[in-house]
Amino acid sequence: MNDVTVTVSGNTGSTPVLHLNAAKNLEWTTFRVATSRRYMNENGDWTDGPTLWFTVKAWRAAAANVVESVHKGVPVVVTGRLDVDEWTGPDGQQRTGLVIHATAVGVDATRGKVGFTRVVHHDTVPDGAPVTRVGSGELAAARPGDADPFALDALASGSAGDVRGDEDDPGDDAGVGQRELVNA
Repeated sequence: MNDVTVTVSGNTGSTPVLHLNAAKNLEWTTFRVATSRRYMNENGDWTDGPTLWFTVKAWRAAAANVVESVHKGVPVVVTGRLDVDEWTGPDGQQRTGLVIHATAVGVDATRGKVGFTRVVHHDTVPDGAPVTRVGSGELAAARPGDADPFALDALASGSAGDVRGDEDDPGDDAGVGQRELVNA
């Protein structure tokens, strides 16, 4: 592949809106991001360079998460495939714009306090059991003893970091290995 992958840090210039193509059962969102390079001029003062504008497109579950998490004016970091959109403007002139097909969108924690909530998608099989996706995406019932998709067992045992029990009492292992949705 000869795709150009970029990472852009900037501010959102519009609030993302969720769109749905009902025929294809496909959700997507677009929003604008502005970024300006800062540089030191010949007098030694920091100066803003020209502003570059990008349209960001996100698809499927990422689109829904972006709509819930990002609003106009929020500092973001976006990574994705760079593309150019071409269209004819209302004045009949040919126009172009830079587009990032996002593979990752995050609120920039270096510029403010950020909260995180993991989204867990729960599918069901006919008998109502929780499921996991295997191979080509078919559903299979999750069984006790299946691999932990978030590696929480490894964290609780200390092999992927020392996360044990009550942080106020390192000898207290109560609750180690319990799973719950956590806001970080």
